[in-house]
Amino acid sequence: GTVARAAPPPIAGADTVAMTTATRTVVESGSETNGQAATAQAYLDGHVVYVTLVTDPGSAHPPLDAGFVDDLLTRSVAALRG
Repeated sequence: GTVARAAPPPIAGADTVAMTTATRTVVESGSETNGQAATAQAYLDGHVVYVTLVTDPGSAHPPLDAGFVDDLLTRSVAALRG
């Protein structure tokens, strides 16, 4: 798949970057499984906070939206800061 830059969540005092990609897995029988991955990172105070979401197209549960990554990154940075 192709990796594309995405708009990262703004976090005061941290440099942030986000990326997305579409994935395709081909198995021996020739069938294909398509999925998606989203990642976001925050760099601050000598730490890196990294969140990755991989969508499983075969899951019985509904997929999480891309806002989940931004929210979890923002909350994780807040937790790191105390």
